[in-house]
Amino acid sequence: MREILTPQIRDALFNLCVDTATRLPERVRADLKESERREPSPQGRGVLNLLLENERLARDQKIPLCQDAGLPQVILEIGQEVRLTGPPLKEEVEAGVREAYAKAFLRQSGCHPLNRANLRAEIPVSLETLIVPGDKVMVYTLAKGGGCDNRSSLFNLPPTAELPLILEKVTETVINAGPDACPPFYLGVNIGGTFESAPRYARRALLDIVWGPPPQGEEAELAERVLETLNASGIGPMSVGGRATALGVRVTLRPTHIASLPVAVNLCCHSFRPGRGEL
Repeated sequence: MREILTPQIRDALFNLCVDTATRLPERVRADLKESERREPSPQGRGVLNLLLENERLARDQKIPLCQDAGLPQVILEIGQEVRLTGPPLKEEVEAGVREAYAKAFLRQSGCHPLNRANLRAEIPVSLETLIVPGDKVMVYTLAKGGGCDNRSSLFNLPPTAELPLILEKVTETVINAGPDACPPFYLGVNIGGTFESAPRYARRALLDIVWGPPPQGEEAELAERVLETLNASGIGPMSVGGRATALGVRVTLRPTHIASLPVAVNLCCHSFRPGRGEL
């Protein structure tokens, strides 16, 4: 049994929140550069060039990539051979995130759902814990802007729905999002599961674009099909026209109930800010 102190998780979250706010993953930077090279539209190339310049300035000057620092999502994969000690885990998770947002001057966007009063330092933190084999703790973060989170979707389709309708709903989500969600996009798509689990699987698919193993078989074919459709739509970066509407798509298939067919689309803008740390 390996002991890990909950303040270590707090410190890891602080560092991840600060780092991901100012630095895109190498995969995302490479996607933007390749899209700029291949973009046939002059307006589209100009937008991609500006996005790359914004990323460079944020990284060099350690300032936020985007004014919308999102509401933090935290996923902890806790090895079953780990014993957590110290203050309550939830309190340490919230402390690490809130300290990062305060010290790095990230916008505090949490508010009351009805009167819209800003919660200021009391930033809402979404926490999911998973028990996995091993003696490590993997810490994942994701900060999504409100625009792309608003345009993400969950459909409960008839169980008899065929693949063309499923793919239509996925691409329709992106096309309807338009400039509100700041393309080019990344998409995590899940087909199957339950009403509750489908969005979680879609978020996992989104993170797997950066860290997962290469997709295989039917899932890989579906992802490529969606990507090609979106990039043939003509929406282009920031909806100015062009080919680079989406930079990456990951599709997962999950068993579902015989009476159900949930389809979840987790949409993320070009400022794709996932974080990962290991304890």
